[in-house]
Amino acid sequence: SRGLRLVGYWGDMAGRRASEADGSICRSPGQGVFFPLEHEFEWSDGVRSFLYFTFLIWCFLGIMTVSDLFVGAIERITSKRARKLNPETNRYVTYLVWNPTVANLSLMALGSSAPEILLSVIELLRNRMYAGDLGPSTIVGSAAFNLLCIIAVCIMAIPDGEVRKIKETPVFVVTASFSIFAYLWLVLILTASSPNIVEIWEGALTLSFFPILLVLAYMADRGMIPGTKPSELGHNQVIGMTHEELAQRRAEIQKAHRNTLTEEQVTRFLMVESQSMSYGQRRVAAMRQLVGGRHVEDHIKVVVSKGSKVMPAADEEHEELNTASDKKAILQFRVMKMAILESAGAVDVVVTREGALDHTVSVDYQTRDGTAKKGSDFEHLEGTLMFPPNVTEKTFSVKIIDDIAFEEDEEFYLDLSNPQVHASADSMKMPTAELGHHAQLTVVIIDDDLPGTLAFTEDQVHVQEQMKDFSHHFVVSRKNGSTGEVSCAYKTEDDTAIANVDYEPVEGTLTFAHGETMKDIEVVIKARGRYDKTEMFRLLLTDAAGGAKFDPKGDGGEECCIHSVLIETNQESRKQLDRIMGNLQSSWDKSKVGHANWAEQFRDAIYVLGGEEEQDEDGNVITAGIGDWTMHIISLPWKLVFALVPPTDYCGGWLAFFTSLAMIGFVTALVGDLAALFGCMCGWPDQVTAVTIVAMGTSLPDTFASKAAAMQDPHADNSVGNVTGSNSVNVFLGIGLPWLIAAIYWNTVDTDPEWLARYGSEFGVNIDQKWDAGAFVVMAGSLSVSVAVFTGCAVSCIGMLAVRRHLYGGELGGPVGPKYACAIFLVLLW
Repeated sequence: SRGLRLVGYWGDMAGRRASEADGSICRSPGQGVFFPLEHEFEWSDGVRSFLYFTFLIWCFLGIMTVSDLFVGAIERITSKRARKLNPETNRYVTYLVWNPTVANLSLMALGSSAPEILLSVIELLRNRMYAGDLGPSTIVGSAAFNLLCIIAVCIMAIPDGEVRKIKETPVFVVTASFSIFAYLWLVLILTASSPNIVEIWEGALTLSFFPILLVLAYMADRGMIPGTKPSELGHNQVIGMTHEELAQRRAEIQKAHRNTLTEEQVTRFLMVESQSMSYGQRRVAAMRQLVGGRHVEDHIKVVVSKGSKVMPAADEEHEELNTASDKKAILQFRVMKMAILESAGAVDVVVTREGALDHTVSVDYQTRDGTAKKGSDFEHLEGTLMFPPNVTEKTFSVKIIDDIAFEEDEEFYLDLSNPQVHASADSMKMPTAELGHHAQLTVVIIDDDLPGTLAFTEDQVHVQEQMKDFSHHFVVSRKNGSTGEVSCAYKTEDDTAIANVDYEPVEGTLTFAHGETMKDIEVVIKARGRYDKTEMFRLLLTDAAGGAKFDPKGDGGEECCIHSVLIETNQESRKQLDRIMGNLQSSWDKSKVGHANWAEQFRDAIYVLGGEEEQDEDGNVITAGIGDWTMHIISLPWKLVFALVPPTDYCGGWLAFFTSLAMIGFVTALVGDLAALFGCMCGWPDQVTAVTIVAMGTSLPDTFASKAAAMQDPHADNSVGNVTGSNSVNVFLGIGLPWLIAAIYWNTVDTDPEWLARYGSEFGVNIDQKWDAGAFVVMAGSLSVSVAVFTGCAVSCIGMLAVRRHLYGGELGGPVGPKYACAIFLVLLW
């Protein structure tokens, strides 16, 4: 109780005292945390309005600048790795300490929501524990801007015809549900549970929803919730197949190829089979011509043909022919899509004729490039097929060109055109010839050149320190194939060993020529004079190119290959140093790395583009333009101030985390004062200023980040999921935390004359007798209306995303017309 009274006293000293007349911060003697200064009241209203608005925009730029450091600290914290023994394989594996879903919903969401959360807390302290309008309204306005405007931007950012869909659907369902529930909960506690009063249990429960959200999202991510399963790519995701059907289909494909296919090749066959015929899951160039009707939900079946070729069978349910079948000859491919191995040599294509059979008919055919190109992947072919009377099928072959280079699966197309009926001497009644629905055939060429798997000979190695620096060679082997040229990037990564202190860091690209199966990476191990101490660093292989893969069973899995290097003491060269001195030396070495990076932060802050020459993809030097110089000069003061934030090398990034968080709090306090002053000068209430200018300003970094994620990521999880996650965190932390603090405070102090003057007319003269002490009052008023309106808009937005996923195969992008219509609809909702 005494501590809370001290907090209230600080709020009274640092908070603003509204004027006796109208309570306006912009009229004497109004006061915020920093502004207005005493002499400001002598300036004209026009000058003050211009200066407040300009400074407010500049502070938004400051928030964007310091948020980069804050997110960098979060990335350092959440990228921490550890090693543990896998009991099944008896091998050590490296894993991320932070679960990605938990990291995104906790620290990452906190990073994007920090300005709104801190604004709500600071406003509460500034108002001496009385509820304000700016913080909660900013949270509601920011949520509306995030959900409606940012998603509209992400929908428009996708190139025409492409889509991005949410991959981790269970996690998205949890975050989207909580993002709507969070605001419904606000309406409930302000209008139904205890109208216009926030009790302690309500604030505590609101805050507790945050860890509940984390637990449920983690359970959904790990498949612990009934009806969900862990996100894993594998055979069990072939659409519409049970495990037994999948095992049978796998055996059929292997039998057709004499059990010569690798597991990866079988998977690729199954992926071709499981492709939905929807617009969103096809490659843009081909599928624009094939979208139509109910065919979007059909799946392609694959059966075995002669040789080493795999061909899809016709659907079991044939389309009904025209009732006047004797008047039409229908010409079409037997199937719409087929897959074939590159080594098959040729693909046999069957064209069928149905309907009128009494006359000779013909149809032209020709190949067309897709991602597979004529001359390099297949031989171009065109001609005319003649169907004599009563002949229902014709077959022709397209040659497939085999090479030793690894390629992704490619496809080309065959088109039918110009169907004709040829008259005969005794013909009395001529039928017509038409193309059927299968007038285009897609041929997928599955590459069977095995570039191989890259891996170290073992997951970890022990290296003994020598009397002087020496080079150690780490061998990378290429197994299970050596076709074509492949490469991967490699680099070292600190653990307890420190670059340039325990070893010399290396980074580069490892290239294997065709047939080459072994390479080595040279790393210099430095002599330190260790005493009974082991240091460790990691050697990472990433970004495999040319078709090469990493061993999924090795440390790092399919994404990378991790080689843990343990530098041990050489017993012969052991120095007479005790372990305490060794630990102190190690800590000092880490500090030296931090000091070097700290100096680099100031260089980056002072010089435009960081002061170093960079090159574009063509090797041309990138020079600073007028825009670069302008923004650098405007933001230079912020850069210099925020360069004081310690680098992430200290304390695993936590020191930078809390320091940058304090910096965000400082700038947010400025934003709160300036926003209230500007709104006051314009005659706007705090609610209007909050849901417009402040909400947009604090959401700009999220807008750019979500747009980049939508354009660059193959899925929509990072762009859309971040919005729903941060909206939930906004309420649970940004409102739950300050409301809990205020509820506890007012339940430990007695009501005072100002409290009675504020709320006596609302609750009656006996309000001080209803509660033993005071109560934290939050007038529902316009806030509940704003929340109710936002909730309706949020439900509409989530429903629209679900409809877009059903119609177009993804939440983002899609056909041009609906894409523009949905984006405009969301902006109008906002």
